[in-house]
Amino acid sequence: MSHQMPNVLYITIDSIRADRVGFVGESHDTTPFLDKLAHKGTTFEYAIASGIPTYYSFKSLLGGINSLSHNKGIGLPDTATSLPEVFQKEGYSTAGFNAKNPWLTQAYGYDRGFDTYQDFISTDDSRINIGQITSKLKRCAKRTVSFSETLTDRLGRLGRMTNAFFGSQPLTPAEPLTEAASKWLQTRSGEDPFFLWIHYMDPHYPWIPPVEFLSDDTDANISRFEIGRIWHTVAHEYKKENASVDDETIAQINQLYDAEIRRTDAAISRLVSTLKEQNEFADTLLAVVGDHGTELYDHGGFSHGPDTLYQEIIRVPLLFHGPGVEHETRELAALVDVPQTIVGSVNEIQKSPKSFEGIDLFETTRQGVSTEVVYDYDPALGENTDNELLQARMEPPWKLIRNQQLASLELYNLEDDPDEYEPVQGECEKRATLESELDSHRDFIHRRNRTVAEKKRIRRRIAELREAGKI
Repeated sequence: MSHQMPNVLYITIDSIRADRVGFVGESHDTTPFLDKLAHKGTTFEYAIASGIPTYYSFKSLLGGINSLSHNKGIGLPDTATSLPEVFQKEGYSTAGFNAKNPWLTQAYGYDRGFDTYQDFISTDDSRINIGQITSKLKRCAKRTVSFSETLTDRLGRLGRMTNAFFGSQPLTPAEPLTEAASKWLQTRSGEDPFFLWIHYMDPHYPWIPPVEFLSDDTDANISRFEIGRIWHTVAHEYKKENASVDDETIAQINQLYDAEIRRTDAAISRLVSTLKEQNEFADTLLAVVGDHGTELYDHGGFSHGPDTLYQEIIRVPLLFHGPGVEHETRELAALVDVPQTIVGSVNEIQKSPKSFEGIDLFETTRQGVSTEVVYDYDPALGENTDNELLQARMEPPWKLIRNQQLASLELYNLEDDPDEYEPVQGECEKRATLESELDSHRDFIHRRNRTVAEKKRIRRRIAELREAGKI
């Protein structure tokens, strides 16, 4: 089916590292379908998250703004136009499907601009959830017994192993997520082009993949209880003082992680097959991107921030495919650029929102990327301070990480030290250059936030005057 304006399929994948994806250039067999698309699309050697984790990254991916822009909180600010709102205004049918990521719900504004939005949280089934039961028991234990650390640890292990045994997990797997999106594609009415966003969570722990996605050199007989033990290790055990994770467990974690990427790749293939069956794929602009990566004990942990900014956490895959997209590999992109690039690829849209802060990657070559987070931010309380700012500046092959609270700088040459184990010592002119760029980025964010705050104050004052009948 041919439209005057192209469809847009926007796929975001949680916790997916660039170095585990075939089309980025690594020797991994995890993404055979996406690799085929990459042969006819545009990819980026370094696509860098503008902020991590998800609650910062998606201010860029759906909001088109930097992670600490407009405010230092989480969620989509009401002062920023969302990407789906752009397409909804242009007459597109819009739908969003989120695999139960709690930071991407209506509570944080991520349903804005969608005619259809499903987060799989409010519609979850009513089966008994052992994790919920043990969570309540742990909270009770902390309040009532002095040996709560031991008790809560055992309850946590019990809950995770039981959930793993029954194949239950806190996130929606790729299969039902893809089925819901495909059903929307098959049943939507009208001839309008569509904007479809789908967020996969499978590479995010816990990793409980179907056996068919394990590689040939993996012990396919790894028990569900063993997966539960690994889940507990990643979620809790490694954080203990003097804790260590043995090589066998790390190898199993990597195998399970890769299997979940294969699972996601297969799901995307099925979604594209639905589009082909409807003769829609040729008219569809496809963008595939990770929101952030994840550490797999590379630097002694399993988190994805916001307390470190090493490459395994901030470097993600980015692929564009479809009408007008050439086959090429470019060097550098920031995730804040993705919404601007998508809008810029639809020639019929004359203007992007004024709130967008990224560049059109097909029109401009990026020279550097600045990433920043507040690493001691408490989303529940909404509290953070500037002296807890963690920043990184990338101008390949150089990268600088600055911890404002510790007043520390780590400079890396990624050609010589791609794993970031040995910071460059001694005098280096590049250190000062990158630090100056971080200062400039921080100044831009400060100016932007002051402007946004002043506009909000003016709008609020005008509303008060109107209510009082004075204007």
